[in-house]
Parts: sequence; structure tokens; C-alpha cells
Amino acid sequence: MADAERRRVLFVEDEQALQISYQRFFRPRFEMEFAGTGAEAMAQLESQAPDVLVLDMRLPDTDGIELLRKIRSLHPDLPVIITTAYLSIEPQLQVLDLGYSGYIVKPFDLDELGAAIDAAG
Repeated sequence: MADAERRRVLFVEDEQALQISYQRFFRPRFEMEFAGTGAEAMAQLESQAPDVLVLDMRLPDTDGIELLRKIRSLHPDLPVIITTAYLSIEPQLQVLDLGYSGYIVKPFDLDELGAAIDAAG
């Protein structure tokens, strides 16, 4: 598949080990960018438009829900896949009506994440 046809995915994840895992596993499938903080994610969203955003709910500089609110206000149609270690946050996201395309609880299988990215949008 040519690069032009590969989906562009922005991974918002502060754990370097996970970033490395994503790079190794998804390199053949996706064009990837990484942000380790909410501020980096917002800056990258201003400069480029990913096809899908994978958002970790726990970041060092912001609450994931607040970041998702900001993303939704600027990019209402961007598919967002939530990754989190917390089962309990999904009902809160639904109540707040913050749309998302997938919700995966850590630890998860990378094939599961890849399937969610493929299905998003």
C-alpha cells in the first residue's frame, strides 16, 4: 500500500514504552505521529489533520476529558479512540456526550487497537 493511502494516526500517549510498541507494530500499516502531552497534541492538530486520534486519558499536563472537549470543539468529526487504565471513565464520557469511536481498556492487544483504528471513521 502506498504511503498516500495509509491512514494518518496521531497517538497521544506519554508512556515511551507504549509509543515504541506502537511504532514497531503499526509502522507497516499507518503513518504515525506522537504527542506525549495534551499541549503537544493540540499543537500537532493545528499543523496537520490526522485521520484518527488515539487518546490516552492520563496525561502529565491535562485531564483526558478536558483535552477531548478541546479536540471536539475544534475537530468535531475527527475519529477518537480512547485508551485508558480505568473502566469507570466510559460512563462519564457518555454522559458528557463527548463522541468517540472506540474505547479500549489497558492492557490491550495491539491487534485490538489496530482493528479499532481501521474501523474508526
